[in-house]
Amino acid sequence: MSGEALEVARSERGAPLVATRARWAGLTVAMAAVLVGAVEAYLVYTHSDRTLASLASVLVLAIAGEALVALAVLRSEESRLARELRTARTGTAVARGLVARRAARLPMVARWFATRLGTAAVLLADGERDAAVDALRRSSPIMRGGRLEALRALVEADAERASGEGGSVERAIQRLRAAPPTGNREADLYRTHVLVKALLEEGDAESALEVISELEASKDEERQIYVAWLRVWFDLDGEATDYRSAGPTLPEGRLRMAMLLARAHGAEKLVEKLEVRVSSIARPALRE
Repeated sequence: MSGEALEVARSERGAPLVATRARWAGLTVAMAAVLVGAVEAYLVYTHSDRTLASLASVLVLAIAGEALVALAVLRSEESRLARELRTARTGTAVARGLVARRAARLPMVARWFATRLGTAAVLLADGERDAAVDALRRSSPIMRGGRLEALRALVEADAERASGEGGSVERAIQRLRAAPPTGNREADLYRTHVLVKALLEEGDAESALEVISELEASKDEERQIYVAWLRVWFDLDGEATDYRSAGPTLPEGRLRMAMLLARAHGAEKLVEKLEVRVSSIARPALRE
């Protein structure tokens, strides 16, 4: 089994978080060591005349099967983590609740391979900070290291934002802005989502302008939705002021997508501002 099946170069999903070559190799080696140890113990216990060498071909086939199982498990967890990160960003309260309930009912074996990071992100989006912190603590030791640690730092920054302590939002903004890209699309979109939420909470227009410049350099339509959030919230769309240059007029379609996303997160004040902005575009169009 080639490691290339695990770590695909840059694709639409970006670099893998869970199904990496190193984790796949480590898990396969660990499973192989357990198998060989169990067979050796059995031969000794039964005083068999067989040796491990005589079972080499069978062991090789069994280890190859274990490698396939490890691959399937890692890919499954990769997909689940991506779905949960997307649900934390774009899911409704109902969708987030379903994810949280499914995570609570994971079988014992599945918990050994669960990152819990996506679950924690969903819980934070639902305002369940204590449950999210508990999920982070119960993350499987197998799912540590590599890009998962970069994602963990993002989720922990989100947890700090939600703590309600003095200066916590400002510290979360600093951590998120200093965090390097993970190379994984869903993780990097999650970082953008949490950063923009923190900027809205903090009311930091100056930092918002800097983040807008970074996001506008991207052609990713999902990132442009967050540009709409920031521009409308801080009244940065359209005319120039004494502290900024005029921004590009936001298209109605993007504003409506931004409104849907804000509504999914219960950001009613942001929804109201977006509705006013959409109405200001729609009225001239009707007159024409």
